[in-house]
Amino acid sequence: MNFLTLTEKHERLNRRMNLRFSSFFADLPLTTPQALALGYILEKGKDGAVYQKDVEKHLSIRGSSATSLIHKLERDGFVRREAVNFDGRYRCLKPTKKALAIQGEISKRIEQYVQSLFAGISEADLQVFESVIERMTSNAC
Repeated sequence: MNFLTLTEKHERLNRRMNLRFSSFFADLPLTTPQALALGYILEKGKDGAVYQKDVEKHLSIRGSSATSLIHKLERDGFVRREAVNFDGRYRCLKPTKKALAIQGEISKRIEQYVQSLFAGISEADLQVFESVIERMTSNAC
């Protein structure tokens, strides 16, 4: 097995996935990372408070990247930061009416992308793929 070739194929797939995913949000006033973050804030916010650390973990990004991303969402009127009672350093991320207005569209486009990505792949193959990804992720830590 040529691991270098596998790595190159993985990188090529990652680039193609990013390009294709970006096209799903091209006509929305959001970049792909903003749409993913906002989608997460909207979904997770149904069950409780969402904080910057949650966004960092969900998107696997550094704190500075999350700060920039959230700042842009706030600047563009999609989220607002609210202080919490238990600690003045924390700010809860709350979606605005503007975000709620496009929530369905964001969810629909993410679902369409995922469906198109896995089209024609059997459940058995997807289970193997998931297992391999989990092991590779564990190896990378």
